[in-house]
Amino acid sequence: MTYTFPSAEGKKHGYDKGQVDEFIEHARVQYADVSLELVTANLIRNTEFDLVAGGYLISAVDTAMDRLEDAFSAREIQRQKLFRGEFAVQDRLERVTEIVRNRISRPKRKKFSSVGWLLRGYDRKQVDKLLLLVENHLNNNSPVPINSVRRAIFKAKRGGYVESQVDAFIDRVVEILQIEKNR
Repeated sequence: MTYTFPSAEGKKHGYDKGQVDEFIEHARVQYADVSLELVTANLIRNTEFDLVAGGYLISAVDTAMDRLEDAFSAREIQRQKLFRGEFAVQDRLERVTEIVRNRISRPKRKKFSSVGWLLRGYDRKQVDKLLLLVENHLNNNSPVPINSVRRAIFKAKRGGYVESQVDAFIDRVVEILQIEKNR
């Protein structure tokens, strides 16, 4: 089964159509039958597709994946409230928020490990700027659009932050924002 994602034009690269179609089909099956556990919000958040010439347009698939993630997250939070109670959702929010606050409280430009001067990692200044927005949200309830966190792009710099650590942090911030939205 194929879906209505536009294709990248000409020889431009896009997401592998077969991989995207297969993943979307699993998500549809899961969404139709809540008793299954084929797909979770976390799986959606961390799914990657191969880039191929003439594949699906990246921005269209990313937008659909964001909506899927939000829908699955809302369902998971509601299910947790139903089976474990509001306390469980609040407890999860507090635990994830504590992890994020601990990372934010580290000294400027030392919030994550460095890749060293020979390798490239995420630009420290750009990442620290995002962390300031998150800190402001946590301390002052200032709004942070979930997509500005989820779609943050950082330049690669020598001696930058380890990408996997920053990516895991961003996942936790997205989780906080989703819980806040759906509790």
